[in-house]
Amino acid sequence: MPHIENNTMELILLCGAGLLLLFAGYRLGRMIAGIRAAKTIAAKEQELFTAQKGFKTLYEQELGTAKAEVAKLKEEVATLTQRVDEYRKKAAGYGGLFSSGGKRADAMYALLLENEALEEALYSQNEKLRQERTDSLKDQLRATSYRRVLMSQLMNDERIKAYVAEILDEKALPRPDNHVAALPAGDAKTDE
Repeated sequence: MPHIENNTMELILLCGAGLLLLFAGYRLGRMIAGIRAAKTIAAKEQELFTAQKGFKTLYEQELGTAKAEVAKLKEEVATLTQRVDEYRKKAAGYGGLFSSGGKRADAMYALLLENEALEEALYSQNEKLRQERTDSLKDQLRATSYRRVLMSQLMNDERIKAYVAEILDEKALPRPDNHVAALPAGDAKTDE
């Protein structure tokens, strides 16, 4: 190992070389950490991209399935509509009465269509009336409940009790105990 006669100078050179080595190590460590971080980020991005691609594929498959099902249902609706129309025409000419296919069969077909429209209107009107009856019943129940609470509060008021006592004559009305005893055994009601 080379030696310098001046220990101070040798110490300064060694410190400088050590600082250079530390700086080089620091830079090398940062570079390696940056490469590792870039690899980790790239791996996570690839993983995310793969998951996103999988979700996109699944979404497209589900969308395709839904579109195919909608198309199938539309086709079924068209077929069923056509069959209903054929049944209407058959019913219009039912029994050979209107088998000639003339004006009578057309009139019967029109009557069948009108009858179906009237039935639909009647059904919707019945639903509307049912809803109105339900709403009316709820309103009546609410009003009855309110009246019951009001009557209960009135009957618990001392002034009202005093007025009722003044109006009623004890001789005119039997006592509640006598009334229960006077009723037949099957009609007696008890508060339990």
